[in-house]
Amino acid sequence: MELNNYTFSGEDLKSIIRNYESYYAHLSFDGKEKETLLEHSLLVQEYFTTLVTKHQLESSIIGLIDDLPFDIIIREFILELFVKSISLHDLGKINPEFQKRKMQNENLPTNIRHEFSSGHSIISAYTFSMLSELRASKLNISQENESLVDFLILCFSYPILKHHASKLNHIKNEILFGGKLDDLTKFLDLLWGLDDPNFVRDMNEFVFLNSVNIFDNITGKISNPFPLFALLKLNYSLLTASDYYATTHFMNGWDKIPNDFGVFTDNLRKKIIRNIENSTPYNQKTYKKLSDYKIDFPQEKNNDNLNQLRQNLSVEIINGIRENSDKNLFYIEAPTGSGKTNLSMLALAEFLRKDIENDTNFITKVFYVFPFTTLITQTFSSLKETLGLEDDELVQIHSKAGFSQKSSDDQYGEEKENIIDYQFMNYPISLLSHIKFFDILKSNKKSINYLMHRLANSVVIIDELQAYSPKEWDKVIYFINEYSKYFNIKFILMSATLPKIDELLSNEGIENGITKGNFVYLNKNKDKYFNNPNFKNRVDFDFSMLNHPDFNKKDTENFLIKLWDKILSESKAYKIKSKDNSVHTIIEFIFKKTADEFKLVVAEQNDFFDEVFILSGTTLEPRRKEIISKLKNDKYKIENILLITTQVVEAGVDIDMDLGFKDTSLIDSDEQLAGRINRNINKSQCKLFLFNYDDASLIYSNDLRFKKLQTDFKNEEYFEILETKKFDIVYKAVIQDRNNHNMQLDYVDTLPGYLKNLKNLDFSNVHKGFKLIDDRMDTLAVFIPVDIAINISESKDKNFTDTEIDYLLKQNVINENSKEVPGGKIWELFEEAIKYKNDNFVKQKQRMIILQGLMSKYTVSISTYSKTAQNMKNSGHGEEKYGYYYLNNVEDIYDYETGFRALEFEDMNTI
Repeated sequence: MELNNYTFSGEDLKSIIRNYESYYAHLSFDGKEKETLLEHSLLVQEYFTTLVTKHQLESSIIGLIDDLPFDIIIREFILELFVKSISLHDLGKINPEFQKRKMQNENLPTNIRHEFSSGHSIISAYTFSMLSELRASKLNISQENESLVDFLILCFSYPILKHHASKLNHIKNEILFGGKLDDLTKFLDLLWGLDDPNFVRDMNEFVFLNSVNIFDNITGKISNPFPLFALLKLNYSLLTASDYYATTHFMNGWDKIPNDFGVFTDNLRKKIIRNIENSTPYNQKTYKKLSDYKIDFPQEKNNDNLNQLRQNLSVEIINGIRENSDKNLFYIEAPTGSGKTNLSMLALAEFLRKDIENDTNFITKVFYVFPFTTLITQTFSSLKETLGLEDDELVQIHSKAGFSQKSSDDQYGEEKENIIDYQFMNYPISLLSHIKFFDILKSNKKSINYLMHRLANSVVIIDELQAYSPKEWDKVIYFINEYSKYFNIKFILMSATLPKIDELLSNEGIENGITKGNFVYLNKNKDKYFNNPNFKNRVDFDFSMLNHPDFNKKDTENFLIKLWDKILSESKAYKIKSKDNSVHTIIEFIFKKTADEFKLVVAEQNDFFDEVFILSGTTLEPRRKEIISKLKNDKYKIENILLITTQVVEAGVDIDMDLGFKDTSLIDSDEQLAGRINRNINKSQCKLFLFNYDDASLIYSNDLRFKKLQTDFKNEEYFEILETKKFDIVYKAVIQDRNNHNMQLDYVDTLPGYLKNLKNLDFSNVHKGFKLIDDRMDTLAVFIPVDIAINISESKDKNFTDTEIDYLLKQNVINENSKEVPGGKIWELFEEAIKYKNDNFVKQKQRMIILQGLMSKYTVSISTYSKTAQNMKNSGHGEEKYGYYYLNNVEDIYDYETGFRALEFEDMNTI
């Protein structure tokens, strides 16, 4: 490994630190064991080289460096800085005050009076910079490149400076040693080789007192901002991760570096390939007939033909990957009901097969990325079952997931192992939210940046791409394009309504080193699928209510009554023709308040539906599971059911309804609800009726698609797009507008304007300037202390995991005979954990992760700026504490089955 050319031996470090044997880096928990600074530096370095090897990062590091516009001698020096900055990041622990106060070390060769107390990060950054300047002075660097070298040294001292901080900021504003140089210079006497006063004086004067000018001069000359930005971000990730591992290693007395860093093994590759080939009958047929498979498109609507179309898609995906396995960017655009999750697994299996055939290990891990936790949990179960995965082979990371445990490992203890694995997502397959994933790409926060080094050589499958704000599409595709190139990541972007966001990088007017990657369209016969009756005519759209005089949105008093009459008549008509002699009808409103009002109408007049369920953003997760379980239960198939819902049902909820009614909003949203109807093409005369009641602009006014449809498209064009699935018509118009906007190079909110943050190494604004969720979506977490059943009614599934049950038993919250878990007791556990933290970091971390999963079962999120939140706060029914709004007198205002009772809690913008 080329990076090993720049690692330190013990003797190398001894030649840098005077009296090296006098300095310690850590004390054990009981204070009896001490780790020397030399030992810690070498252990950090060993973890660094291990992480680079396990995740095959060397080619990424060298690739980023090679794309910097510098001479080869400069690029070689950058590689040296990259490695040595990690090895020397704790050099400032030679600070006598740190040794005395933190290490209880009085046996020091000298004392220094200074302003830094027991701090060490700024001392580390400065001494590393001075040593690097000394090293640079011995290289054959031209005078014109001296300022560039100074700039690079300052850059790589920045992760050192911030390695104990919570986040990175604007580097130029923080590498300011000037006012502290008198004290910082004193520490040079504790190192070898920095005893030339003329050299020290020159460096202080021309570099450390001139850092702002150096940054302004150099950053303006870098045309492509990504390589240096990513290189420093990766350096920060490896530095902090290696330090975390090494510190944990010493504090817990491990005798060697662990082997499991959550990457693929040959056995796992083979298992995934074997299981996906045999997971479904049509996958088995696909692989058996693959060599001579003939694709045709049967037009008759039935389940057999639907499965044949799914098989066609499978063949196209498999062949597409095999023909383009050297490429990194892929689209899967497949209709609702085509089995995108299965298609993604087939693609993954082919990448892994290529690795085995070529005897390579290019694919080391997989990330599934979703906009909604319901999709994460749903896909987690599907992957686990289909691919035959064990608990130590995949993990779901989100607030509702709770604690994930691997099997015990005697090497360094189960609790410690599980915390480390959770912290670093040390699993071959991880499922996470789109917010979490894109934060890894662009966030300045230390806790998120830990994970960046894990991205290299992975497959990233991003589902429901259309859920992202169009204003951020250009940033999404920019980062996907750049990370795929430098980190050898294979991205698969999926959706039934897929925006071709790579067109946002095709504008020749955009400079800043942007290059457009070539996407491979894996299903070349896209239109033949979308226009096939088995997909296109699965659900008929009925637009008659939009212009009917009975459904005038201004007539609010009678609208919902007439809507009920329409639902009742259509549902009765469907039941008569149904083979099950029943009907499952869904109606979706934009706002919870309207859903509540309609529920009152139904309650007064219903004598037809056997069950009426309400599902909204204020429905607790266990109740949501219960409703979905009943809708899928054969017992309820023969009952007439009405599901009243808000747009949460679009978030990948796995239900199959017969009829639908929807308050029209965003075109993607209308299509998503259609996807919850007649999912398996085994029913006839299934319809989705669209009506117009609430003002959708209150939610979508900033969405570029909504604006475009309101201004540039007639109703008839809107209807045609929904019926023909030609969403590209809308997306192309939005993308063209965004490209035109990006041509205005003096606008701050353009892509070129955003990329100036990368060029200036302004990590804070790189993070802040890219928001997948609008500021207006800031939410208030409301804790609702109801009693929740341990088992889901009429289902084999549970609301609580085995780990959670074990924890609750140990805490005496429940006993072996308990049927429910009281929310009030969960809150008491949480409050106790906040007030009385466990001194053992590992146990405290584990406890908080378990509690996070438990708390989520009793929590709903509502818009911070909604009237609901304001009314709730003003009502005196609760109080804010510890980041939650704890609901008092819960029975007065909240019903477990329907959500908030009071209709004055309106405009429930929820997630």
